[in-house]
Amino acid sequence: MNSLKLKKLLLIGASTGGPGLLEKIVNSLSFEIDFTLVIAQHMDALALSSFAKRLNRITPNEVVFVQESLVLENSKIYLLEDSSYFEKNRELSIKKCKDNKSYYHPEIDTLFSFAAKLKNVEVVAYLLSGIGQDGAKGMLELKKANFKTVAQDEKTSIVYGMPKSAYELNACREVMSIDEICQDINRN
Repeated sequence: MNSLKLKKLLLIGASTGGPGLLEKIVNSLSFEIDFTLVIAQHMDALALSSFAKRLNRITPNEVVFVQESLVLENSKIYLLEDSSYFEKNRELSIKKCKDNKSYYHPEIDTLFSFAAKLKNVEVVAYLLSGIGQDGAKGMLELKKANFKTVAQDEKTSIVYGMPKSAYELNACREVMSIDEICQDINRN
């Protein structure tokens, strides 16, 4: 197993407009990635399962649809079915939240908040297009923990709600277009 020690954990949160943006990001990864990518896209679980298969067809990197707890591995992309959190013992695991009562599925704030507590793992978080404020508070926690936080810019967002909330909370260290986000991810 390819454990996460001394590697990067990249997180992406997205909602309305996210699937097309995520396809663009994943399609830009034309090589085997040397980090772990975890995606929380607001979407019905059945549609997410199909979306994971679609992403698998456009990247040389394995896309795993997370339906149960598992140990994260380097060089894989994980698409969450539902709200999840991180647990670090010897290895870094992702586990589904029990009794999640959030309106959003999966909830980005939960993912980001748990990532902010991680030690000995470099975390980079991107908040993409979407309605509402999910992800902004969790992104602020990541920023306070000295991790890199990036919100998508207004011009390239389909809906400038979630990234705008992060910007207004001063939760993002940087604001980037979707093309700049693709380039930034490829530099990791």
